[in-house]
Amino acid sequence: MIRPEVERYLRGVTRLLPPRVARQVRAELLGHLHQAMLDARLQGRSEAEAWAQALKEAGPVWPAAWRLVQVHTLGRALRVGLIGLALGGAAYAVQSSTAPAPVTQEAQP
Repeated sequence: MIRPEVERYLRGVTRLLPPRVARQVRAELLGHLHQAMLDARLQGRSEAEAWAQALKEAGPVWPAAWRLVQVHTLGRALRVGLIGLALGGAAYAVQSSTAPAPVTQEAQP
């Protein structure tokens, strides 16, 4: 069973992520927190102290959440933006190549 403070931390740092990504990140982060807790236990801390130490080492919720958003969603946004630019450029090129030729008039003497 996950301790309530660990549950709150995991929910907080994954709150801004899409649900599928949040589940994956949550599982990985829980593994890291658990390992940090075990390391603290080896140093002689009680279980509660060890979890508190692991959460302290993980850092504050909002900076961690922002870093996770940058890693897991900004790359996708960049890809979508680049695809949009490419499609827009292609549409512009097609539109330019099919435009009628300008009408010119010749002066007759």
